[in-house]
Amino acid sequence: MNKDVRQADVHFILGCVAEAQCCSIVGMSNVGKSDLLRLLTHPNVQAAHLGAQAEKHAFVYVDFNHMLEMTEQGFYELVLRSILDSLQHIVGADTLLVGVHGAYANLTQPASGFQVPLSFAQAMAALNEGLQRHLVLLFDEFDEPLAALDGQVFLNLRALKDRYPRSMTYVTATNQRLSEIRRERSVGEFNELFAHRTWYLKPFDEAEARDFIAAFAAREGVTFSENDVAFILQWAGGHLSLLEGVCRVLGPMTGKPVRDASQEWIIHREVATQVQRDTNLRSECVKIWQDLTPNERDGLLALFAPGDGPVPEAWASLRCKGLLVGPEEEPAFFCRLFAEFVQREHVARRGGQQGVWVDVDAGDVYVNGRPTPTLTDLEYRLLLLLYGRLNKICDKYQIVEAVWGEEYIDEVDDARVDKLMSRLRVKIEADPANPRYLLTVRGRGYKLVSG
Repeated sequence: MNKDVRQADVHFILGCVAEAQCCSIVGMSNVGKSDLLRLLTHPNVQAAHLGAQAEKHAFVYVDFNHMLEMTEQGFYELVLRSILDSLQHIVGADTLLVGVHGAYANLTQPASGFQVPLSFAQAMAALNEGLQRHLVLLFDEFDEPLAALDGQVFLNLRALKDRYPRSMTYVTATNQRLSEIRRERSVGEFNELFAHRTWYLKPFDEAEARDFIAAFAAREGVTFSENDVAFILQWAGGHLSLLEGVCRVLGPMTGKPVRDASQEWIIHREVATQVQRDTNLRSECVKIWQDLTPNERDGLLALFAPGDGPVPEAWASLRCKGLLVGPEEEPAFFCRLFAEFVQREHVARRGGQQGVWVDVDAGDVYVNGRPTPTLTDLEYRLLLLLYGRLNKICDKYQIVEAVWGEEYIDEVDDARVDKLMSRLRVKIEADPANPRYLLTVRGRGYKLVSG
């Protein structure tokens, strides 16, 4: 990751470190937490934020994806192994690290189970008392260890911090808040270290996302026009993996640097279909969904079922994580890919039997569980727009841009839009003269309502 990005996030974390305070980083799956923690190990980043104090700190990145086994011994083994790897180049630490190596050997081949936590404690005591640096442990992918390991592990970590409050700090990175992962008393005492210093890592802002897209284009030797960039941002937002995935689908199709509007429209239409079917992009959406609490999921589903009422607490939490954006009274999804994923979840939960349901992957349309007559290309595009904004008004300009293309804004009149809507109603409504789903909002536009 470029050391100049995520400046606000780095500033918060290193501000906590400077005060010897633990902090927790929370963000959706693959939003960039690992890259951020690795960025903190960069000497130039430390110097920029800690100044002359940077040399008095020792940052150790611990990736719990590399645990040999999900046990107390596996946890301590990885932490000590990461410390030994990170500190081997520190001048004057040779003698100290010999003792840590000895404790590590006892931990990996213990004479008894009691030897495991004892060896870890001895190694950490030696480091805190002999290193003469502030030890900062960056715990990445920490969700599973926190959820699965014996509570005594976290009581031991808490005891170490209490014993060495000014020479040792933990920074954790998780998909959920620590208290959501586990609440029992033994872990709760560890979680207290982070209670007032939780930082939500949101997707890239637009400027950072544009920099990412430009770097991708340069690296892969492809071209993206301004319209291409807008398309990528619409579908992926600032989520790192989604950005990468959409860029990889669009990149091979962009061709020459200069394209006319009609060529771009055709390309974007094809890529929109591909990204919705892309297995890797779907998988990313599933990971984001699975990491949400039941209340947060209900809050997202409520956006497609206004009759169920808003879920203010869930929406507030989702805004903190960056999944919802826009005005408080009308929250919107951070990107179209995830919005369409949640909409499919909504349809699946209600069984897809009532109202209008579009199987975007197959291109099929159902009304009350029955397939409709085949829609024309223009009819299908109009329905997709309305379906993507279920229960929300779409005005003429949105319709023309989505159905015919932005270049036709001044050429398509209201009568042409009305005729297209009428043809769509014939195929959707049981009584087109008295529509139930495709409604006209006089003077404002049209909307598709849920069943």
